[in-house]
Amino acid sequence: MRVTCKNPDCPREGEPFVPKRAGAQYCTGRCRTAAYRQRHAPVPATWWDDGSAPRFSTAPSRLLNADGTPALTRGELAERLLEIAEGDDGGEPKTGRRYYYLALSHGYIQPDMSDTPEGKKSRDAAYDRVTAVLGILRKQGRLGWDMVLDLTRELDQWQTYGSPREARAQMRRSYDEDRWAGQLRYPIFIVEKDTLEPVCRPMASRWQMPFASSRGYGSLTLQHDVVALLNQRLARTGQMAVVYFVSDLDPSGLDLQRSWEEALESFTAPVSEVVRIGLTRSQVIDLPPRLRQGIEVKPSDSRAAKYREEYGDRCWEADVLPAAVIEQALDHDIRSWIDAEAWQRRHTEIERARALL
Repeated sequence: MRVTCKNPDCPREGEPFVPKRAGAQYCTGRCRTAAYRQRHAPVPATWWDDGSAPRFSTAPSRLLNADGTPALTRGELAERLLEIAEGDDGGEPKTGRRYYYLALSHGYIQPDMSDTPEGKKSRDAAYDRVTAVLGILRKQGRLGWDMVLDLTRELDQWQTYGSPREARAQMRRSYDEDRWAGQLRYPIFIVEKDTLEPVCRPMASRWQMPFASSRGYGSLTLQHDVVALLNQRLARTGQMAVVYFVSDLDPSGLDLQRSWEEALESFTAPVSEVVRIGLTRSQVIDLPPRLRQGIEVKPSDSRAAKYREEYGDRCWEADVLPAAVIEQALDHDIRSWIDAEAWQRRHTEIERARALL
């Protein structure tokens, strides 16, 4: 059987050849080496250049913090955001909104947190200022483009391989089995909104548990699909589910959890427990002073009166939580009921199977 060399720069210019061994894709070792080097050549950097050099003004800021003190200049804020990019959340990429809340927690921005038109305008302006500075930092090349996540837009690409050997190597890296086999229960992780996804999805991945963003009041379809997955799990393994939930500590966030619990009950989901791991009142107490004050509860909210009875007149978004706090709460609860020996035994079995590929 004659085949064509896969090296695009083959001297034979696409002339078919008879392979010396089954599955050979290159006519000579030289072509194979050239193709490998081409696939692994350094990728040129993508730079912003519109004919002008983006920079920050060195003039003192005319903006004032909520307490009347001068706000950081954009240059000063830029340096603080670079520190956040490298040091917070383990240096992982973050959304613009996450940068905003981290800057707020460090006191680098201090907008008006009142439930007034002026307060909302102040917070929106602070958020716009953070995202504008992040944009300039990336244009300058001081912050990687991949360090600011955009969850609303994405570029679809297709997975391809240069050879069967490369595909097998990828399979070995990605191969996994059910790590919850042999456990009495099985976890699932649900968060209120997409901005929590970059923070919480890696935690779900590490524990190999299903993950879903409710995006506010979850659709009936999403709730059905979650219960269908749990029913399949029960039928296959006999395991009941533990549902971990993260939402804002405000009237809507608490009501969202109630809505999910009612949906799970109405679908007769095989759930043994719903655990709220964030945001909780005890976590609020440990927040930095600037974040601890929260935002005023909107009087127009129909659920405000009941909320005030238990939590007072302030509310908080779950985005204020450091990733480490959520991770610690999740890990602590899972380890309180997991069979650690069975988990480690499964890990050893999976590593042994992976080595056979």
